Amino acid sequence: MAEKFPTPQERAMAWLLEATEIGGMSRPETALYAYQAGFTAALDLCIEIEQSINETEETDDRTA
Repeated sequence: MAEKFPTPQERAMAWLLEATEIGGMSRPETALYAYQAGFTAALDLCIEIEQSINETEETDDRTA
């Protein structure tokens, strides 16, 4: 069964809903915070994809 990854839009909306602490920040602080959050989200997505690929390969190796 294939796992559905959230779209970038879905991830952005989820992050915006969770980002309650940006209300009192200046524009540069907000930009830096958003950059860091985006980088972390991208890295997390890469790790999820890599783990999914590895799990699929392990399953394929066991069934072969």
